[in-house]
Amino acid sequence: MRRLAGVVCAVIAVCLGAGPALAQAPASLVIQTSTEPPGLDLTASPAAAIAGVVHYNIQECLVKIDRHGRLVRWLAERWHTADNKNYTFFLKRGVRFHNGREMKAADVKFVFQRALNPESKHPHPKHYASIRDIIATDDYTVTFALKDVDASFLLNLARQGSVIYPREAVDSLKSDPIGTGPFKLGQWVRGDRIVLVRNPDYHVKGLPRLDRVTYRFIADPNAVLAALKAGDVDASLFGLGPEHVGELQKDPRFAVITGDTTNDVILAMNNSRKPYADVRVRRALTHAIDKREVVRGAMFGLGRVLGSNIDPLNPYFVDLAGAMPHDPAKAKKLLAEAGYPNGFDTVLKVSPQYYYTVRAGEVLTDQLRKVGVNVRIEQVEWGQWIARVYRQADYDLTIIGHAEPWDIHNYANPKYYFRWDNPEFQALYAKSEATLDGPDRRALYVRMQKLLVDQAPVAWLFVHPRLVVSKKGVTGIWKDLPVPAIDLSEVAWAK
Repeated sequence: MRRLAGVVCAVIAVCLGAGPALAQAPASLVIQTSTEPPGLDLTASPAAAIAGVVHYNIQECLVKIDRHGRLVRWLAERWHTADNKNYTFFLKRGVRFHNGREMKAADVKFVFQRALNPESKHPHPKHYASIRDIIATDDYTVTFALKDVDASFLLNLARQGSVIYPREAVDSLKSDPIGTGPFKLGQWVRGDRIVLVRNPDYHVKGLPRLDRVTYRFIADPNAVLAALKAGDVDASLFGLGPEHVGELQKDPRFAVITGDTTNDVILAMNNSRKPYADVRVRRALTHAIDKREVVRGAMFGLGRVLGSNIDPLNPYFVDLAGAMPHDPAKAKKLLAEAGYPNGFDTVLKVSPQYYYTVRAGEVLTDQLRKVGVNVRIEQVEWGQWIARVYRQADYDLTIIGHAEPWDIHNYANPKYYFRWDNPEFQALYAKSEATLDGPDRRALYVRMQKLLVDQAPVAWLFVHPRLVVSKKGVTGIWKDLPVPAIDLSEVAWAK
């Protein structure tokens, strides 16, 4: 009997001893975003939906933009330049790709040579146009020799198109990207979810803090709210309707994060088509828009009215929100001068995967009708938007958020989907790229912003705010988004 009692006591002791282990914080997280990426290759598409999964999680760069917007060393443990034309990077040793092979200088050289090759169809080859040569001195040292001073060179190395991957994995980047990041791709069930799993060989000690992350793609804001309340997702990182923020702030089960982003939402006009080739028409549309009403109608007042391309997180930001004010009478006058006294008919293409495009479009339709511009809204799926609007410039008007930071270069590219070709702006931009940070470069950025307002190649509407809701206990989520990435490496459940 004493022996049986001893066994029972031992079993109880074991169970009690197991208590803390059973109470450990969960090791997995289910997150919601609004849009499933069209692929997973950051070197093939600039889509923010790809960056939200891959950048910083699966694949990384030589340098990184951290949560505070600072440029920090990453796969390169340090770099050196004596003349701002030759940059030598010293790679972190022992960094391994997900296939087990160590990252070497030859991989870095291959990545950027491929980006420079027109056959690779890299979405932003101009980011690397200043590179004259790439020299891999040894396995851990690589030097970039530039043709001339390039003020954006280090920033461009931190962009999503500059991720480092092994040469042997090029053909699988679209569906199975391999990198050095804290997570590996575990599973992609198209139309449903993407699963990331912990990289046990990650080069940063103690990270990641989660073993598994599941992305669920829910576009409808009401469905997002329902999924949060039902416990089907642990956090909503993009796509929560702003109308639900107040309700969730009062719910003790959730934590709400609001912050800033680089996501400038615009009404893009096809400058290569009539009537938008005429600057008077572009100015007229801008004057016809009451941007504050757009923010109220589309975002329930959450969002900052924007006057030009540069967002408030950029150190060169100038507040030009009131530079071309709402003035319907002036809009009608400009339209008449341009030969459209009775206005015209046009088509606005939006993608319902991004709810704010539809909502903003509905508000704009009413506003533009008041000056004689009759807008028909056409909703297209995200893949069609990329193919028809972005790649082929087959549109009149469109609304979309541009999340990439420091993207003023797009306006210097006449082949970009705006199709805006302005030699004066292109010259200013080229000069700014040859001018290192300081008062002179800031002055050039101020001139560029004012020229953008005057020429109105697009109508800047508002900066989309950072709206995140998570279950209480989720920690490590970035408050602001100085780069369109969802860095999950430090995200965890509080113990």
